[in-house]
Amino acid sequence: MRFLPILAGLMLCAIPASATRQIIRGSHGFSSSEIEKIELSVQRLGARVIWKRINSGVCARQGLLGVYKPEQRTIFLCQQSIRHNAEPLIETLRHEGWHVVQQICNNGRPVLNKKKIFAKLTQSDKKNLKEFYDRSQYHLEAEARAIEKLPTDAYIKDIQLHCKHISSDTMK
Repeated sequence: MRFLPILAGLMLCAIPASATRQIIRGSHGFSSSEIEKIELSVQRLGARVIWKRINSGVCARQGLLGVYKPEQRTIFLCQQSIRHNAEPLIETLRHEGWHVVQQICNNGRPVLNKKKIFAKLTQSDKKNLKEFYDRSQYHLEAEARAIEKLPTDAYIKDIQLHCKHISSDTMK
């Protein structure tokens, strides 16, 4: 019986990422259209979203839900962690997607002022920022944490607002 978890893990690895994404979406009651809207908005900016089935490489750090790699213009979503922490799935996608907006639409800078950002953060957010991020990343991370809490439609409108100078060809 102890081989059953290993077999299940190997079977999960054999499933295409898109199918695994559907399993995650369907099993936790998330709207796949909401996830697809966010993914599409990120892709229109010239970035991509990759769902990593196994926590290795960029997803090796335990508990990491996602990461944006600006040099690759790629968001990696860590499915093994998300599987155990399904609640923040959409927030993670919005958070990492906002880093795309910061990089591509605002030259690697936050788009909101500090006062607006910090008004939206919880005490827990502020504590985590101080504990886990270098001071040089603090403003960018704080903004992404604040923005991740927006409803998806408002989030997408903010992307359109802050990225309106991006070529219409890229945004299609």
